[in-house]
Amino acid sequence: MNPNSQTSATQTETISKIQCRLCGAGASFKFELLVLKSRQVKYYMCSVCESLQTQTPDWLDLAYGDNLAAADSGAAQRTLRNLVVSYFVSRLSGAKNILDIGGGDGLLCRFLRDYSLNVFVKDKYSRPIYAQHFTKPNFNQPDMVLAFEVLEHFANPALELESLFKQDASFYLMSTGIYSGEGADWWYLVPSTGQHIFFYSRKALDYVSKKFSLNHIIQGNLIFFYKPSKLKSLRVGLMRFIMRREISWLLRSVVVLLPNKGTAKDHLIENRE
Repeated sequence: MNPNSQTSATQTETISKIQCRLCGAGASFKFELLVLKSRQVKYYMCSVCESLQTQTPDWLDLAYGDNLAAADSGAAQRTLRNLVVSYFVSRLSGAKNILDIGGGDGLLCRFLRDYSLNVFVKDKYSRPIYAQHFTKPNFNQPDMVLAFEVLEHFANPALELESLFKQDASFYLMSTGIYSGEGADWWYLVPSTGQHIFFYSRKALDYVSKKFSLNHIIQGNLIFFYKPSKLKSLRVGLMRFIMRREISWLLRSVVVLLPNKGTAKDHLIENRE
């Protein structure tokens, strides 16, 4: 055998299969895309949890540099929907101390504080300009963790989910685009930003739920993880109902009419500092 052909075969085998960064099983080559308009990146699908993921993402410093400032035309609408769902889920679950991880500019944190919820924001890539004085929680353990449009940014989801669930909250409300076999033209891949690098299937979310001994509800792109002992079955049904997109938009007018009890106190803190 020609030694060169043997080397070539080994290289081909190496790039055609990788280890899934969530469950550790084998993931096979699915397709290839131009990421950040500058480099060809391979995408792989796990044979067990059925997640889609990029090759090892070594371009993240570039992706979160100047590219971070790229306009996201859907951010405002998402924040309004997330406000409605977060508010009603917190009321139904009794969650008062809330940590918004990956909260970006802090607008959601600001809104929720205006409705008397004790919310703090964390984001390692963005400055929370709307909630600058609410980045250090005044509680040791949150009742609920929010993580909207965060999971798909995890370079190593096995480790980063471990860190997320170490918060030991009773409830976790998240959102992400759920993968169900889409191809290279799936809009949620957004290769131009290079930031979306891991995509969870429903099977993958089942895996996460079992790994951390949580139950979960999936409604569209929303995922609600919860400790079974902390939520009665009737309220589980109500959660599922509220998380439906059409219902959350109908409830938006209800939230607008509620008094903003937290505004004066919070703004006084900000003005003093």
